[in-house]
Amino acid sequence: MWILLRESTIIKIDRINNLKNKIKKIFSNQFVRNVSTLAAGSIISQAVVVGTSPILSRLFTAESFGMLSIFTSITVFFAVVSTGRYELAIGLPRDEKKAYSLLKLILVIGLIISSSYFIVIFCLKNIFLINDSMGFLNNSTAYLAPFYIFLIAFYSGLGYILQRQKKYKIITIANAVQVISASLGSIAFGFLNIKQGLIYSLILGMFFAIIFVLKHTPEVLKGGFDFKEIKQNAIDYIDFPRYMIFSDLSLTASQQFIPILFSTLFSASIVGFYSMANRMIRLPNIVITSAVGNVFRNDAIEEIRLKGNCRTLYLSTLRKLIFISIPIYSLVFLFSPLLFTFFLGIQWKESGIYARILSIMLMFEFVSTPLSTIFYIQNKQKLFAKIQFINAFFGAVCIFLGNILMNSPIGSLCFYVANSVIFNLVLIYYSYKFSYDD
Repeated sequence: MWILLRESTIIKIDRINNLKNKIKKIFSNQFVRNVSTLAAGSIISQAVVVGTSPILSRLFTAESFGMLSIFTSITVFFAVVSTGRYELAIGLPRDEKKAYSLLKLILVIGLIISSSYFIVIFCLKNIFLINDSMGFLNNSTAYLAPFYIFLIAFYSGLGYILQRQKKYKIITIANAVQVISASLGSIAFGFLNIKQGLIYSLILGMFFAIIFVLKHTPEVLKGGFDFKEIKQNAIDYIDFPRYMIFSDLSLTASQQFIPILFSTLFSASIVGFYSMANRMIRLPNIVITSAVGNVFRNDAIEEIRLKGNCRTLYLSTLRKLIFISIPIYSLVFLFSPLLFTFFLGIQWKESGIYARILSIMLMFEFVSTPLSTIFYIQNKQKLFAKIQFINAFFGAVCIFLGNILMNSPIGSLCFYVANSVIFNLVLIYYSYKFSYDD
């Protein structure tokens, strides 16, 4: 008996040691370590978002969240043009100085575009007296949109510089600074009963994140602005604005036009319910896919240089993403209405229903988004642009079709999600193909 117990104990100890060795082996992998570093900041940030949401849901109305969603959708959409998509080229030049020059090019473009937006908004509000059914132009926060768009352009360029230098810890902390500042600001404005506080805090969060990055990478702006070099870089990488602006406008439209169309078809409160659902259940996508995508892009570039393809890396990443996504979004689908009611209050039950529908789309998006960076690496921007445009067009059609056939936001959302699932499967097919074929 004693011998059997001893042998059983030894077997258990061996199993524990084997498990420890496997875990150690996983985290000794450079790819996993880099992804973990990036994900850590997102986990902290999104924990703050989730943790403060029960407070914010009681300080602000669904209409306030709806106005935030409309403001974000419009600014994020128009921010695509503000960089010329030159940030996607920052990782390509071997010379660090040229990468810094691309950042300065982004700042110049961002300043010009944002100033143009300000003039347009001023004219629409004060000269043409446009009656905006969405409510965007009717609020004073419309004047803050160009400034926020410039901040988005600046932060995007800085982020790609840090990715190029593999300074993942700084990216992690900067993202945390952004979200934590915005969340704390929102609570403060909420207690002060400032209706547009969610928008003010959004801008403050981005501003503090930029200050943090510049404090740790002051060299990026040294040497002034050599406009001759900046112009040459604009010419050398002209394919990025030529193809990627149209492509990314289409992608951003497909992601951001729901609040805009919902505000036109329904009401700001419905937009608020959708916004809260999207805010809460995008957590896994925000935490993991951006981290995986950033690391996958850098590792894929290196693997293609060495081997001529990145098929092994692609398949390994694909398996990991599928393995993670299925259990996460299955739980979201099953329990989101109950959880939204419990944590946010009975008035947010409709958000839980929206979350259940969106979880189907997000499961496929979780897998396709990181792997789609292969389009940039393999110079397939033109095809990517076409796919994005088709997705945006049919996504809009599906929203109107759902409203016509079912006369409800839930109907529109169901049709939109079905279109998005098909689109993400197409992206997975082509990204797999391009992981081997140049």
